[in-house]
Amino acid sequence: MSFKDDLAAMMDANGVNVVVSDEAIDGEDWPALLFTRDDDQVTMPCRTIQPDHTTPLDLMLAAFLAIQHFEECDDFLEWIDLYKLDAGDNKFWDEFRELDAAQWQVQDLIGTDVFRTLMTGMVIEQAINMAWGGVVQSSQD
Repeated sequence: MSFKDDLAAMMDANGVNVVVSDEAIDGEDWPALLFTRDDDQVTMPCRTIQPDHTTPLDLMLAAFLAIQHFEECDDFLEWIDLYKLDAGDNKFWDEFRELDAAQWQVQDLIGTDVFRTLMTGMVIEQAINMAWGGVVQSSQD
């Protein structure tokens, strides 16, 4: 099974849904996702949303990628550089803090063990895909 299959199974088994939020975060027009499970909900800024992300599964994949980017950054300046944002603009500090809080809330929403298993699966699948891409390219040379 792929990471995408695992993510879809988790969403189905746990009743988790995700949609593009129609509400701004702190009055800003940041791309955001709204996660729901029963009566719980979490709004998370998500700069990895793409126009072709039309299904809840596509949006959940974008969210996991945004969380991965956040976790890989050592600090605010590294995160802001990743997205080519203006470090002097205070609204990005707010977004960074919102993302920090939201990643923990998403983890609580789906369960820490499930969340960590999925994050690990995503990293492993990315590594395999990168290695496989190198093998394919080497065979073409």
